[in-house]
Amino acid sequence: MTESAKSKNDVSLEAFPDGGVPLDSILRTEELHRRPWRPPDYGKESRALVALAIALADLPHTILQMLAEKVLEVVQADSAGLSLLTKDEKKFHWAAVAGAWQPHCGGGTPRDFGPCGDVLDRNVPMLFTHWERRYPYLRPATPLAEEGLLVPFYVHGKAVGTIWAIAHTERRKFDAEDLRLLESLGRFASAAYQALASIDDLKFQIAERDKAEIALRELTNGLEMQVRVRTEELAHVNRVATLGELTASIAHEINQPLAAVVNNASACLRWLAAQNLEEARQSAALVVADGHRAGEIVARIRGLAKKAPLQKDWLDINETIREVIALIRSQVHRNGIALETQLPDEVHSVPLILADRIQLQQVLLNLIMNAIEAMSGGEDGPRELLVRSGTDESRRVLVAVRDSGPGLDPQSLERLFTAFYTTKPHGLGMGLAISRSIIEAHGGRLWATANEGRGATFQFTLPTGGEKAS
Repeated sequence: MTESAKSKNDVSLEAFPDGGVPLDSILRTEELHRRPWRPPDYGKESRALVALAIALADLPHTILQMLAEKVLEVVQADSAGLSLLTKDEKKFHWAAVAGAWQPHCGGGTPRDFGPCGDVLDRNVPMLFTHWERRYPYLRPATPLAEEGLLVPFYVHGKAVGTIWAIAHTERRKFDAEDLRLLESLGRFASAAYQALASIDDLKFQIAERDKAEIALRELTNGLEMQVRVRTEELAHVNRVATLGELTASIAHEINQPLAAVVNNASACLRWLAAQNLEEARQSAALVVADGHRAGEIVARIRGLAKKAPLQKDWLDINETIREVIALIRSQVHRNGIALETQLPDEVHSVPLILADRIQLQQVLLNLIMNAIEAMSGGEDGPRELLVRSGTDESRRVLVAVRDSGPGLDPQSLERLFTAFYTTKPHGLGMGLAISRSIIEAHGGRLWATANEGRGATFQFTLPTGGEKAS
C-alpha cells in the first residue's frame, strides 16, 4: 500500500476533533515494574529469534508480519503489531498486525496525537490502559485495548516506529518480562528494517558478482576440460555466496567458509593468469568444498531451529580440529599470530564422540575466528593462539581455544552467549549464542573464562561413546 493511498482502516481525527482525558491518567508504565513477573523463557525467545533470522534470509518481505506473529506468540498477547512512520512523518502506518486486530492491518494513526507518537516523543517504552479515553479515534478499533505495551525501535539511531502488544481483557496484565521480550524483538525489528532497506544494494552487488563470474569463465577458454568443469563449479559457489550475504548479516556463522571461498577464488585467478594449472585445480577444489560446507551450515541452522535430528557420526575431535585449522592457517599468518596446537596423538587418549561434523566445525571456526579478531586490534604484546584437546575429570572430551587478546570483562562472561549481545563494533551477536545451542544439542557445555594477565579462553565439553548424548 502506498502512503498516498487511503486505507479503509485509517482512523480520522475529524470525526473526533477533541481529545479526551490527560495522558498521565491512562499511563501504567511505573506500575509495570512493580507487578510480579514470570521467569524468562530464553529457549522460547531464542527459537523465535532464530526463526526470524531464517525468515529474513528466505522471505525478507514477509519479515514484518512474521515479527508481529512472533510477538503475539512469545508475549502471549491478544494482538500485536508494528507501526512505521510514513516518509512524510505525518502518520504511523500499521505495517503488520497479528491477533484480534489483524483486520485493521494497513490502517494508521496520526503522528502528533496518539500512543505511538507519545512513545517516540518521550523515547521510552510506555504501558497504556484504555487509550481510547484520550484518543477517541481508536474507539472503532475493536476489540478495545485493556492494556497496550509499546516500545520504540530505531534505524541508524533514528526512531522510525513502534512495536506493540495488546491485551483485550483484564485476564492478561503485562509485566517486566513482557517489556524485556518486546525490547529484544524490537532490536531485531531494527536489524530487519535495515536489511530490507539494503535489498536493492544487494541486488546491485549480485549483478556485479555475475559480471565477475563471466570474466572468470572467459579466462578458462583453451584450458583442459577438467579445469573448465571446476571453474563452472566455482561460478556456482560464488552465486551461492552472493545470495548468502543477507543470511550472513543475521547468522554470521557462514562468514568463515565464504571468506575461504573468496581467498581461494583470488588465488585461483592469479594461478590461472600465470598458467599454474595444478595450483588452480587445488584452489578451485577448496572453493567448491567451502561452498558446499557453507550450504550445509545453513541447512544445519535451519534444522536446529526446527529441532530436526542431528546428522551424527563417530568423530575424532583432533581430526576435526585439524580440518578447521587448515582452513584458517593463512589468516593466522596474515595477522602475525603464533599458533600452537596440543592434540594428543596417543591411541584412545581422546575418545571418539558421536556428533555432527559440520556443526562442530562451525563452532570451532567461530571460536578461533573470534580469537583472531580479538588479537587484530593493534594492541602491543605477543599474539598467541592455543588450540588444545583432551578430557576432563569425567572423561568427557574437552576442547579449549585460548588467545592473548585484550581479554573479557568478568561481569559480561555469561552475556556473551545471549542472542544479539556483542562487544564488537560490527556484528549482530549471534555467533556465540548459536555455538552454545549447537554444543548443548550435542549434550555438552560451552563457557568462557578470562585469563590471568591477558586474553580469554573458550572451552566446551562433549559426551563420549560411553555416555548418553542428547
